[in-house]
Amino acid sequence: MLQQIKAFFTRYRTPLIAFGCVAVGLLIAAAVMGMRAARGYWSNLGNSSESQTAETLEAVVILTEPPTTEAPTTEPPTTEPPTTEPPTEPPAECKIEDVPYYSQHGLLPTGCELVSAKMLLEYYTKTEVDIQDIIDRMDCQYPTTIDGKDCAPHPSEAFIGSPWDPTAFGCFSPIICDMMNDLLPKNWMAVDTTGTPIAELAETYIPQGRPVLIWATISMVQSFPHMGWYLTDTKGQPTDEWYDWLANEHCLVLIGYDEEYYYFNDPYAYGTGTRYSRELVETRCEEMDRYSAVVIPRPEGEQVETYVAPRETTEPEATEPEATEPEATEESS
Repeated sequence: MLQQIKAFFTRYRTPLIAFGCVAVGLLIAAAVMGMRAARGYWSNLGNSSESQTAETLEAVVILTEPPTTEAPTTEPPTTEPPTTEPPTEPPAECKIEDVPYYSQHGLLPTGCELVSAKMLLEYYTKTEVDIQDIIDRMDCQYPTTIDGKDCAPHPSEAFIGSPWDPTAFGCFSPIICDMMNDLLPKNWMAVDTTGTPIAELAETYIPQGRPVLIWATISMVQSFPHMGWYLTDTKGQPTDEWYDWLANEHCLVLIGYDEEYYYFNDPYAYGTGTRYSRELVETRCEEMDRYSAVVIPRPEGEQVETYVAPRETTEPEATEPEATEPEATEESS
């Protein structure tokens, strides 16, 4: 058997060697190709992981960068002044509780303007103000007849009639401001706010603790033309300008408001805090041309003499007709 196998290999040795070489070559080639394939796989795997790592890093950078760019958005709130806006919003309701009250009944029958001014004067002076001191600083004039004309000054320039007389008329805010500036402490001054809507006056001054003189009507009833006269010029002579006095004219002190009512120290009433509906009050104020006045702090450097009542500038006219001399001496007393 062994001899047969040996004879077989001896006979086919050359082909077998050649076959073996071919087989070995094929194995070597297969191994080389496998190694190349493996190298390519690991190479691709490495590249893909690197690209994924790069993408991850980019994503991290993108996610972490916005906070640095959004940081400036925190600056605008420091430059905006939202905290200054709320204080400018007036409260829905407000009332001043410590304004002195006086009724004109038994005091001055037609002097509602003077009694109301007395309330404001005592609110700011913190002392009692004699009603006679107020009257002494008012230019009170009855209508007279000149050249067949019934004439008198405008109620902004004088009190028409006498506050002691139940048949007298009254006056408006400019002359009341002149009188009050003679009696107020020097760090305060009365200013004429005529023309300002009462809603604006209320929301501006009441929250500041500043009551307001308001011209409306007695008990907020309807006004109507009552009497009239020709207005006089600066020399007391009649002009061709006619003036109608409205009946039921009234002055009172605004001390508070809410969404439905205005609250007053009404000298025609008998106590503080008289209320009237906002709509009704606004209508009556319109009828009276929105006459009003308020007391405010006097600006530094303002000369007190600027606000002295005009009556003092007219004293030289005491040399005019004798009829005017008694009035001039009464005012100076």
